[in-house]
Amino acid sequence: MSREQRRVDRKSQGRPAPTTRRTPVKAGGGGPPWVPIGVAVGVIAVVGLLAYLIISSNSNAASASGAEKAAADSSSSIPGTYVPQATPPANRAHFPFSYTGPTSFELPFCPGVVWSGAPEGQAAASTTPSSDVTPTPQPTTDTSNPAANHGVGQATVSAGDCYSSNPPSSGKHYNVQSNIDVGNGAQINIPADPDVYPADIDVPRSAIPHILEHAGVFGGWNCADGDQACLDVEKKIESVVNDRIDVNHNRVVMAHDSDLVPGTIGLSSWTRVFTFKYQDYDKGKVTDFIGTNSCRVDWEGFCN
Repeated sequence: MSREQRRVDRKSQGRPAPTTRRTPVKAGGGGPPWVPIGVAVGVIAVVGLLAYLIISSNSNAASASGAEKAAADSSSSIPGTYVPQATPPANRAHFPFSYTGPTSFELPFCPGVVWSGAPEGQAAASTTPSSDVTPTPQPTTDTSNPAANHGVGQATVSAGDCYSSNPPSSGKHYNVQSNIDVGNGAQINIPADPDVYPADIDVPRSAIPHILEHAGVFGGWNCADGDQACLDVEKKIESVVNDRIDVNHNRVVMAHDSDLVPGTIGLSSWTRVFTFKYQDYDKGKVTDFIGTNSCRVDWEGFCN
């Protein structure tokens, strides 16, 4: 066979495939794709957080808007006397100093508001603050209390600042504090937690609006020494309040209130006040005031 013939035969037979040197890979197997899973979980978490923040923001805005409308409702169908609030944001502002004890500054009542320290025979409550009132607070800086910045900003105390009802039904007040000394060895929180407090505890006057700002109702009483008939009525109201708290989950604080004229019961919520002599006690009216006004003005969503 000639050389040419052998060349033709080799071409027609082809050459063997070259041997590969790559390491064989086992089909299938391997762990879960952790990186993609981690990325997906992270994305879901971020989306969920953003959704929560948006919903929370909208909810808070809705609460404030609804509260402003409720606070301005002067309808006679709502229990209690309507008392207009101060011009915002002063109506909800906090003092730039903290409560430091029984001798701490208290915002005065406006001229004309009946209270235990007023001249005898003073006229009925006026809702017009007077520029003649010049408070002299003694500020104390409490930089250790982060809650001092809670709420709608801080407030200076100036001439004309006063409470236009007794008990107060709006206005500047102390910020959030825990375990404050109110005298007699007693300690409470500001704002006071819903409860009926012992007779030897007075909630500071300038802490009452904070109870109301948190959608609550304040119930105060003051009986003359030895007036058992008054104390008997106080016990009846105490029973109503306990029932409203335990059964109806109303936000109510009841305490002795030495600002009230002896023999007087005083209830307040934001822009509403109801005072009466103990002899005029009507269980239905007290129950209606508490049930209607608890959570009626809910600035910060405590009742959601």
